[in-house]
Amino acid sequence: MYPEGNDAGGLPPADNFNEPLGSKIGTHLEGLIPLILILIIGFFLAVRFDVIGSQTPIIGTVVDVFSIGEGKTKMLVVGSTSQEVIDILNDNRDIIDYDLKDTFTLERNPTEQLANYKIVMLDQSQEANKEVSKKLGEGIEKFVKNGGRLIIVADSGIRRPDTFDVIGWRNTFGDVVPVDCDRIINDQPTCTNRLLVRGKLFRQDEDSQILKGIDIFPADPNLNATFEVFDVGVSGRELAYIQSSGIDKKTYPAIVEKNLVIGKSLYFNYNPGITRGIFESTLDYLR
Repeated sequence: MYPEGNDAGGLPPADNFNEPLGSKIGTHLEGLIPLILILIIGFFLAVRFDVIGSQTPIIGTVVDVFSIGEGKTKMLVVGSTSQEVIDILNDNRDIIDYDLKDTFTLERNPTEQLANYKIVMLDQSQEANKEVSKKLGEGIEKFVKNGGRLIIVADSGIRRPDTFDVIGWRNTFGDVVPVDCDRIINDQPTCTNRLLVRGKLFRQDEDSQILKGIDIFPADPNLNATFEVFDVGVSGRELAYIQSSGIDKKTYPAIVEKNLVIGKSLYFNYNPGITRGIFESTLDYLR
């Protein structure tokens, strides 16, 4: 016999058996929601501060919709880049599937077209036209803030076709470009003054993945390289700098990175094709 009272040998009250199953599940889900939100916020913060990459698998495998075939990453080159860059991209066809387009082709529906790529490289270094429209600039800004990877080379995109009073990147691309053109020297914005510098590239950020194993370029102490640079300001994280071999040892930003919540942008203040190892590491890093 059971003891007197409602103990019934420790069994739960009979009323609990009448509780709807959906109500029980709902109660458990309510308890999980705060934990799920914490995990999501933690993931985005980890991506923001480079603890993990945005394609890091979480509970299984993340399907990369920007990859095709055998793990190839889709990349768009906008403008007219150097032959050295083209050669590197062709030599890495096993991992990169790239398209070449001009700014006019992207003008109609930039947001929709850019969404087909994981990496976009804006490089007008080999052409006189440095213009990017406000519409295309906003499309590129949205692309980066939605998780895309952007590379900007030299003075690409510093002008707009609809106005003469805009010089630089901020008014066209918002805050996604990691350098600025606020400095004026001899009444000339520094991003419009191309300089030829004979010297070396030095690693600045010891944690940079794209400069692993590369501290100095050229590595031979008896050699220097010629760089075409601009004396731009830095608004991101400087990964490398160029130092002239002259008496003044003047330095210029070489590679600058900016991490957004899930997107990234990189600025090369020289032709990235002349540093093959760095550019190939950059492609791997952004993939």
